[in-house]
Amino acid sequence: MRAVSRSDGSKTSAIAAFNLLLVSRNADWFAAVTGAAQTLGHGDVSACDARDALARLAGTTAHYSHLLVDQNAADGLMEELADVSIEVISPDTDMLVLGTVNTRHPHIRVISTATPRSVLEALMAKSTPRNRPVMDIAELRAALKGAMIETRYQPIVRVADRRPVGIEALVRLNHPERGTLLPDRFVPQIEDAGLAAELTTIVSARAFADLAGPFVAGRGLRVSVNFPLDVLLMPSALDRLEEQRHAAGLLADRIVIELTESRPVDDIPMLSKSLERLRGLGYGVAIDDVGPAVPRLAPLLDLPFTSLKLDKELVQKVLQSAEIEEFLATTIAQAKAHDLTVVAEGVETDAIWDRMRQLGADHVQGFLAARPLPVAAIPVWWDSWVGKNLPRA
Repeated sequence: MRAVSRSDGSKTSAIAAFNLLLVSRNADWFAAVTGAAQTLGHGDVSACDARDALARLAGTTAHYSHLLVDQNAADGLMEELADVSIEVISPDTDMLVLGTVNTRHPHIRVISTATPRSVLEALMAKSTPRNRPVMDIAELRAALKGAMIETRYQPIVRVADRRPVGIEALVRLNHPERGTLLPDRFVPQIEDAGLAAELTTIVSARAFADLAGPFVAGRGLRVSVNFPLDVLLMPSALDRLEEQRHAAGLLADRIVIELTESRPVDDIPMLSKSLERLRGLGYGVAIDDVGPAVPRLAPLLDLPFTSLKLDKELVQKVLQSAEIEEFLATTIAQAKAHDLTVVAEGVETDAIWDRMRQLGADHVQGFLAARPLPVAAIPVWWDSWVGKNLPRA
């Protein structure tokens, strides 16, 4: 195993650090990339078409340190590949474009010439840090008025037969200079600034339009949208929700409203009134991120919820802690006693899937099925997942 020097003077094990995924039909680029890989002491380069690359990045079958894409072989999926690569943050997958590219993603670097040296230099260069600074309130207000707010969709699949049943809408902020920000980098500030209702309106409008659009329509999926408690208690927010649903031409039973508890529920009767209105209209409603930190779970279970989502950090540790497993088993039993569907978030391995199935979870969500995806990538993921997991008719 060779040790190679990075541009910052440090050394790393090439075989351990580099696993390359190449999308190109150009023999010169293939030769350049494989030549660079051999110089690094790692001769294997996985080459595939753009759809296969997107399907690989969406799941956790393998981790790739670098995705190298020839725009002439991207087959119209360049932006989707960029969107998914930015989601892979532990550890990073760096995206490099072969040739030239015009993209809104500042994290993408370009390799302009098809030579082993140019590819090697790009592979050894330091990548853009993913832990970007938070935005200030003025920037957040501007973002909500512009086109920076985007949505991703993480599939939810049924445990019994591995069939996709839904997608959860997740918000991203794509800043022209800071790049794509994940929710923890801006949502708490938006909520603290009293802008949560505005953000929720933007995300739900996008989600409904996408559910009715060409990439999702006809697949029988439901969409889940997060509503902070403060927003869920606003009658005006529910009025806007209905307006958006009608505008998209959707039935209410295709939408699940997830209660995100950024603060404890102090007024159970008021929450019950909002939930009863939603249920009366036909919406599903879910308790999100249930764990020991959620206070007063018992009275929440007596409200007209339709599903309960287990906190992903607990699910990921179910095989490591008997105490966590006992908590999850008890919570699932309580939910089932109230006729709630149980969704296990954070399922990343077959072993965790099997344990959650044994404990009685109905649906799972997590990297084992798919990472959060741009809407145009859902058909690619669908074909890959359904083709592998469901029997042919």
